[in-house]
Amino acid sequence: MDGTTIQTLLITFAMIGTLLMIGTLLRAYVKPLQKLFLPACVIGGLLALILGPKVLGILPIPDDVMTTASNLPGKLFSIVIATMPMCAQKRKKGELSGNFDAVNMGIIITLVAAVQVAIGFLVNILFQNGNSATYAGFGSEMFMGFCGGHGVGAMVGALFESQGAPYAQDALGVTMTFATIGMIGGILLGIYVLNRAARKGETKYIADPAKLPDEMKTGLYHSREEQPSAGRQTTAGGSIDTLGLHFGFIMMAVGLGYLIYFGIKALQIPFLKDMDVWLYSLLAMYIIWPIVRRLGFDRHFDAAIKSKISGAVTDFIVTAAIMSMPIEGVLAYWLPILVCSVLGFAFTVPLILILNRRYLQEDWLEKSMGPLGMMTGDFITGVLLTRMADPELKSSALPDFSIAYSINTVYCVTMLAVLYPFIVHFGAFHTLLFAIAQIVVLAIIAIVFGRFSKKRRG
Repeated sequence: MDGTTIQTLLITFAMIGTLLMIGTLLRAYVKPLQKLFLPACVIGGLLALILGPKVLGILPIPDDVMTTASNLPGKLFSIVIATMPMCAQKRKKGELSGNFDAVNMGIIITLVAAVQVAIGFLVNILFQNGNSATYAGFGSEMFMGFCGGHGVGAMVGALFESQGAPYAQDALGVTMTFATIGMIGGILLGIYVLNRAARKGETKYIADPAKLPDEMKTGLYHSREEQPSAGRQTTAGGSIDTLGLHFGFIMMAVGLGYLIYFGIKALQIPFLKDMDVWLYSLLAMYIIWPIVRRLGFDRHFDAAIKSKISGAVTDFIVTAAIMSMPIEGVLAYWLPILVCSVLGFAFTVPLILILNRRYLQEDWLEKSMGPLGMMTGDFITGVLLTRMADPELKSSALPDFSIAYSINTVYCVTMLAVLYPFIVHFGAFHTLLFAIAQIVVLAIIAIVFGRFSKKRRG
């Protein structure tokens, strides 16, 4: 990497940083954006996309900057994924044994995720020979955009690219489109469900879902007294900065992941050689963190600081992915995207509401908001809708949702590793069968565990 390349990289980061600042200000002061709850990274990315050379051509973004931005998501994703096991503590024995609602929610969320994958590949097959024919790998984008949001959705291009798929950039653009549709549609549907339930007297903790704290609308805390701590300082300044310690540790895991990746590539180990490098960065952290915890060194790491690093990198990833989105490719697939979105909402929302009502012990409506938001937007959207349903957090909806999210994360990470090599090597039809098989297994698990938990609580 020469000086010019480094300069281009710095200019790209400077532009993304500026877009994030503009997005933050627009979210804080423009009412319609507050009502849509769009994150600053999405606002900034869309602004650059619309004003940039791909649409209006008003903002003269150099080609080398745009190329760098399009490559950032795939490279930076290893940082985000490597943070996942970091700061994890051992669960106490029997911690989940009596928490049937959380486990039921995790199973239901995972079942809905499999349904979304099946819908995507069914639409692919239906459109293969028409005027709006899809590319060969179309199908996972709605699941990635709806369930993973913009942060995870930004990785789809890199996942296909690692498999040598020629449609990687189109897939990235389509996924980011699904993420935007899902986030806006999910919030609007969630508010509709809550308003309807409030009118029927079915909500326990709210009278008006529209009454939210200002910071949730604007994205900013307006007084110093309201601002929570961003984390715990774990080092003395004379040695290393706390943020530097955390970031350096994460990058060490990423580096070990690359070593494992290059070793497997050199040995040409079947199947494993087709996995992307982020999986090995995740594996590296799973190896390193238990050692750190066993040595007692984990007291020098703070989960809140780790989350801030992951969140900041995700903001840059999302902005870069949206601003460099191949808009022409997205427009070419508008009809499959529309059909997928309609079917996605039509199955996702009723499935969550019906199954939660049937199998959850208490506060089924409040506990439905997290899964509904997550399966159409991301985890933060789920938290937002949960806060709307239970502003003072009087129920166990949010803690149960957090556990359910952790259960679903195991499925999603596995799917990220397995699904894309499977799509490229076996095609849409076999991937649809793969998804249907998962639906059958997960539906059986949901029914059996749901009935078991009902009997246990009498």
